Amino acid sequence: MTAKDRRHQQVIKKIRQIMTDINNEIMTYQRMPVLVVPKIGYDNTVWSDEKKVLTIGTKTVQISPDSTKKIPTFAQYLVMANAIRQLLDEEMESTIRGMYYATLSTVGDEKNKQKFWNSQENSDDAIKALELLTGVPREEFSVTSKPKGMLSGPITLRVGGDLIDCNLGSRATSQLIPTNVRDLEIVEVKADFVMVVEKDTVLNNIRKSGFMQKYNAILMTGSGEPDRATRMMVKTLNEEWKKPVVIFADADPWGLGIALRYKIGSESLSYDSERLVTPNAQVLGMMFSDIYNYSIPEVARLAATEEDINRAFDMKKKPWLQEKQWQKELDLFLQNKEKCELDAFFKHGFKYLAENDLPQKLRESGLI
Repeated sequence: MTAKDRRHQQVIKKIRQIMTDINNEIMTYQRMPVLVVPKIGYDNTVWSDEKKVLTIGTKTVQISPDSTKKIPTFAQYLVMANAIRQLLDEEMESTIRGMYYATLSTVGDEKNKQKFWNSQENSDDAIKALELLTGVPREEFSVTSKPKGMLSGPITLRVGGDLIDCNLGSRATSQLIPTNVRDLEIVEVKADFVMVVEKDTVLNNIRKSGFMQKYNAILMTGSGEPDRATRMMVKTLNEEWKKPVVIFADADPWGLGIALRYKIGSESLSYDSERLVTPNAQVLGMMFSDIYNYSIPEVARLAATEEDINRAFDMKKKPWLQEKQWQKELDLFLQNKEKCELDAFFKHGFKYLAENDLPQKLRESGLI
């Protein structure tokens, strides 16, 4: 039995153990079962100064069928646990959307009939709870999300037994990053560094410029808010393959937030930072100060919305964003109330970003 197969059996055992423990509580000890789940959210997110990442705190939530209010959540966790057990037993795979439909039903009589889930958000929460109860990430349950991360450059992957060369030339399509970790293996990496950009449109423009070949780089994107697979890939390339990572995003509070997902983590996934976060990654831009330092024309700048401003004020209060660098940039944004997309550099020409701005930033950081 391979290491992967042994791990698969261990995961199945952990899911079954939840069901067994609940059964024993009811049938053997004749007492109300209780599931103790770590709380997820801002009020249970802690900054680790030692690791330089967001981590989950010590607060917990007790889920038990001891009241009519708690029964639905308890039942949802059990139904999802059973569905995951079935998925693993049959050695199949599902998206989180698929798990929602697989467990969708109605409860109550004809007069009081209602859906088992109010929305997919409820079923997603049940999957997260099972991750926390077992200490196993959902990818090892074979529960994934739709692939959205992409990469190009001198890296070879083995995906489901097939070798994939991601360095087929500047005109080739970028490779989607598989979301099931059981299907993916990094075989070879010849790049000098990894550059992550916020959006796939920017990645495609940089790729077609010949940037990868000139600077021997791997280009990656999470296509906006990065999924887990993209974050894991970035971390693996940095920590296991020893490749420096630099990140570029739009100069707005949301872009800065996306860039920091890779570097420090997020409140919603603080329990999984060990797998997902790359503290050594450098966020090089696009900073709010770049709007003025790189002479972005006024016509290419955008006025901040009220939502942008509220987001910036919220970020300034975060304990993990008190470093002078982030406070200075957020203050500049709130002062000028202007934002800018990486695409704005196209105002200087479609190759300007890849041939001028990015190399200058990389030289300033000492990477090239």
